[in-house]
Amino acid sequence: MQRSIRGATTADKNNKIEIEKATKELLEQIIRANVLDIRKITSVIFTCTRDLDSAYPAVAARSLGLTHAALMCVQEMYVEGSLPMCIRIMINADMDRSQTKIKHVYLKDAKNLRPDLLEESIGFSIAIDGPSGAGKSTVAKLCAKELGFSYIDTGAMYRAFAFYCMQSGVVVSDTAQIDEIADTAPIKIDFVNGEQRVYANGQDISEKIRTQAVADITSKVSSLPSVRKKLVAMQRELAKKQSVIMDGRDIGTVVLSESPLKIYLDASSEMRAKRRSAELESMGQAADYAKILEEINLRDQRDMNRDESPLKKAHDALVLSCDNMSAAEVSAAICAIARIRMSGS
Repeated sequence: MQRSIRGATTADKNNKIEIEKATKELLEQIIRANVLDIRKITSVIFTCTRDLDSAYPAVAARSLGLTHAALMCVQEMYVEGSLPMCIRIMINADMDRSQTKIKHVYLKDAKNLRPDLLEESIGFSIAIDGPSGAGKSTVAKLCAKELGFSYIDTGAMYRAFAFYCMQSGVVVSDTAQIDEIADTAPIKIDFVNGEQRVYANGQDISEKIRTQAVADITSKVSSLPSVRKKLVAMQRELAKKQSVIMDGRDIGTVVLSESPLKIYLDASSEMRAKRRSAELESMGQAADYAKILEEINLRDQRDMNRDESPLKKAHDALVLSCDNMSAAEVSAAICAIARIRMSGS
């Protein structure tokens, strides 16, 4: 059934780069918010105010793969007092979702055009919790790719804070010192070609945080209230701007407690130890199954009994036991449930 989706944004300057950048961002957010299959988009109408005449916004649509859809660019009539440098979009697509469930998207200064729709433009969120080694991150990344969502690696954010502490010479056992820097720590998350990148002090540290030294410090600071307050606020802010999937140990219970879809991904400690051993061996590293199993059980106890945001199943979470399921099978199951929830069925 044909549905129409509206959106608008503003360009920073009247030049080709800025017009195409603004248009692409708006299209991407509309597609993510409505989980659109671009093959189902039949036409897109673009309108620009008269002060934008350096490029056709349709060029941005073609760069996203919308080469089959009918594209039309129209210059708007001039109305005194109208929003300057404004780009509007009307997308027509074949969708199962009812028109009342459509999410319209207004960005930048265009938010003032339809303040009544701002809450509707917030995307869908999926929260995945579960014990260490259950495969949450792998499954979340597969789901994000399938649904066109942004995958938020919350663990990387805690690692980034730990890395910042190392760089700054902070003694991680000194909680007073950690509390002092937590709120102002220059940690930032951005997306480059759909991939999450992590920054500290403006430096891309996405690869540098994947060392054992950083992991050891992360385990010591991640449960501190001041650190969690800082990063949870960042995670919630990211979820307000786009459709996201997050995994962790308190996503459904704390971070995204209002998420419409919460999953508790479980697996026996024996299966998790087996998978971790196989992973290490595949990288040419020695794996002591008994030691790994012991460490997993100890971590479970620590995560479930910590004072700050312990690991537990949200009361409205769906439990998926993945002992006998591959990551692809778990992802397919979650995506199927998500599509049903998003359609309003």
